[in-house]
Amino acid sequence: MLKKMNLPNKLTMLRIVLVPIFIVFMCLPANLAWAKYVALGLFVIAAITDFVDGQISRKYDLVTNFGKIMDPLADKLLISAGFIMLTGLGVIPAYVTAIVILRDFFANSIRMFGADRNVTIAASLSGKIKTSAQLIGLVLALVNVAFFNSNTMGLFLTKSLEMGALELAVNVFMTVTIGLVVVSTIWSLVDYVIKFSKYIDVEK
Repeated sequence: MLKKMNLPNKLTMLRIVLVPIFIVFMCLPANLAWAKYVALGLFVIAAITDFVDGQISRKYDLVTNFGKIMDPLADKLLISAGFIMLTGLGVIPAYVTAIVILRDFFANSIRMFGADRNVTIAASLSGKIKTSAQLIGLVLALVNVAFFNSNTMGLFLTKSLEMGALELAVNVFMTVTIGLVVVSTIWSLVDYVIKFSKYIDVEK
């Protein structure tokens, strides 16, 4: 099956394969500091494949039904794994992770109603901003863990004088980006509901 896939689909499958490996390295004991560097590297590679496979599929018209299904799934697996693991470490608040995951469940339900009506649900501006904010926020959070062993979002509010310039900058940008994640995720959900509520037929 792999030989028959085009390059974007292979990159999508690579992203899916990297998710459990990322989880394994995130679960290794805290005294193995190198494991967090590996986890960061794996996540960055996976995030890059998300950007690259989309660019290639659009540029060379390699969009397939397989890709339409698996690419969003790969994104959700990667992002959900990142938020869950970082929440487990205490880096990202649980409510942020809950908002991200619940939004995806709800959006998938709306997509199912759209698919039942043969309606193609294209990526919206709110969705693109949401995904970008999520990936950037997770990368910054992983950098915070790997390089500074920092496990608290917004730590700069109380300990900025104890931080180096780079650590302070990473913590500030991480906190701001995770705040943007909350706003853009809710915005994206409301956008979905407004645009596609007309396809939900409660009488059938």
